[in-house]
Amino acid sequence: MDHVIFKDGLGERRRIANVSHTERLDVLCLDWELTSAPSFEAALRARIARLASFQHPQFANVRGVQRVGEPPSSTLAIASDATPGLRLSELLAAAEKKTIALDVGIAVFLIRQLVVAIAALHEDGEDLSHGAIALERLVLTPDARLVVVEHMLGPAIEELQFSHARLWKDLRVASPRTTPLPQLDQRSDVMQLGIVALSLILGRPIADDEYPGQIQDLVATAWAVSARGNLEPVPAGLRAWLGRAMQLDIRSSFGSAIDARTDLNKMFSSETALTAPSALKAFLCKQPAAAPVVVAVAPPPPPPPPLPSVLPEPELELEPGLEPEPQPSIEETHPPDVAIFDTPRPAPIVGPIPQPIMETPRPAPRIVEPTPKPPVVPPIQPFRPVMVAPTPEAVRISDEEGRQVVTRVRVHQSSKWVTAVAACALIVLASGGVFAARRYLKPPVAAASGRLAINTNPDGATVVVDGEPRGVTPLSLTVSVGSHVIELRGQGEPRRMSVNIDAGAEVSQYIELPKSAPTLGALQVKSDPGGARVTVDGIPRGVSPVTVAGLAPGEHTVLVEGEAGSTKQTVLVEPGVTAALTAQLSNQGAPASGWISVSAPAEVQLFENGRLVGSSQTDKLMVVAGSHQLEFVNAAIGYRATKTVQVSAGRTSTVKVEFPNGTIALNATPWADVWIDGTRIGETPIGNLPLTIGSHEIIFKHPDLGEQKHVAMVTLNAPTRLSVDMRKKQ
Repeated sequence: MDHVIFKDGLGERRRIANVSHTERLDVLCLDWELTSAPSFEAALRARIARLASFQHPQFANVRGVQRVGEPPSSTLAIASDATPGLRLSELLAAAEKKTIALDVGIAVFLIRQLVVAIAALHEDGEDLSHGAIALERLVLTPDARLVVVEHMLGPAIEELQFSHARLWKDLRVASPRTTPLPQLDQRSDVMQLGIVALSLILGRPIADDEYPGQIQDLVATAWAVSARGNLEPVPAGLRAWLGRAMQLDIRSSFGSAIDARTDLNKMFSSETALTAPSALKAFLCKQPAAAPVVVAVAPPPPPPPPLPSVLPEPELELEPGLEPEPQPSIEETHPPDVAIFDTPRPAPIVGPIPQPIMETPRPAPRIVEPTPKPPVVPPIQPFRPVMVAPTPEAVRISDEEGRQVVTRVRVHQSSKWVTAVAACALIVLASGGVFAARRYLKPPVAAASGRLAINTNPDGATVVVDGEPRGVTPLSLTVSVGSHVIELRGQGEPRRMSVNIDAGAEVSQYIELPKSAPTLGALQVKSDPGGARVTVDGIPRGVSPVTVAGLAPGEHTVLVEGEAGSTKQTVLVEPGVTAALTAQLSNQGAPASGWISVSAPAEVQLFENGRLVGSSQTDKLMVVAGSHQLEFVNAAIGYRATKTVQVSAGRTSTVKVEFPNGTIALNATPWADVWIDGTRIGETPIGNLPLTIGSHEIIFKHPDLGEQKHVAMVTLNAPTRLSVDMRKKQ
């Protein structure tokens, strides 16, 4: 029986039942070539530990990770709550086969769900990102809810150090090409959800050779099926959003999904309910329900009813000379030529796996009724890939010929008889068909220890376990079963916590430690002319130019002496900051001075008390130290603003000027596509378009009449209007 539900470059997904058959799990068996990277597993476990506190209904809950199989072909398996439904890659495959008409309404419905989910992840911490968003890792449930899966893989994939091209070709992972190697951070998440959004709008996946070279053209020329069934151009606002998501212009691109959500809500009200389009609901209703896959070791039917697990059994007193009868082995219940794990069964087993009790008739024992005890409800334990077997006194296990025998026996203990029920489950399937079954079918040894992995940010914290130093983070060590007190000693106050270690289990902890703030500053001293002697607080520090490090925060007296003269000034040094001082030695009678540097989208002139000080085209303007009331003016575009600038002696004060928006109206005969500063805006006529004041390049394009380029000046004085005749050549 084939239990694979999905497969891509990351590996195989298999659906199994947990040991009690109360719920199903999706297990991702990662491709062993990926997990062979030395730091892959550590990065994966650290991210899963970091995500332990993140819970969201649109993300599949991660249960655990386990390395399975025997070296050198062992790999990692990640178990998560089962998410029934279609992957978006399967939905697009159905759209290409015309099984469903994927119109722009369905696309927007899914895009909004995805953006909201990823924004919630980004809001949980600046260090959190999915890193591998793709059609293959998004599941649409039967109730039209989009669920994000496998959101823990980003840091581990980054450790592979694949090129941008290989990440896309092998794993369908897109990443901004701003660095030599991909960085799968929040900006990468935005680009990846942009790729998913464009695929949904086009109704097909992006081809290998279309990314990244043809993405800009795909956005500019995108058409989609409207709700009426017509093929129409994608609205200009949605095109602009796609361009910002896919980082087509890094200056205006979204830095996180939070920004993308804010911009999307401007087009679609955030209060509007995300109601599934009727076409999508109708399509999902027609999809056959996935048959449950149950993988467990169980005796052949029909089994006797299971005994209650929460009520105590009566104490039995056996007559002298009677011993517990041995139970039949699995060879007696399963012929050697029958496959134990893949034997077809008429229906999945639900509930605890019952175990038969084979007993030879004996004289009836005398039953001594015990004092009634309250029911003992076993606590619900979190998923662990490795299940711990009951005590050897309660279970007999045999591994002859690689098979496991699970029996229920009665043993004498402290003059009382107790009953133990043991069940073993096959957790995962091996790379060739099952998950290293031999490993889990060996006789268990009562484990007296477990593993503890501790990761901190930053690294290098000292780990003290029960008062004994054990090393520095990142650290993985073996500890005894039970409760332990962990103390982390790094920057700031020590952090203490308690952890409970179960036999054979592995516990991972990820702790954010406070980063110590810098306590010292520095001072850079220059002089005009150079080569002057520099003394700080009476201590000679060399000749200028010189940088004096390790200064305590606060005011310091600086004496600069040269052949042209000397000057003494007081400089404020801040923690972690390098202060700057330039001493003018040639004009001792002149007051102390500093500089003003202006950053503006276009040239502005600076006036003080009606007197022209200079222009923003000058790199730095020298002024007297102190407060200055400056007026920034560009008469051509109608810009005028007043700012107060504080200038310190020997330092440069930077002023950033931001222009407001004006409006522009565009038209063309007969019509044209409009591009402004390299970004497509839409088709003419376009009226009252907000645009930053200043000069802009505007291109009009017509499929038959060619294109025309114009430069328009947007001002605050009046709306700018530009109309062209595409039939006339420039």
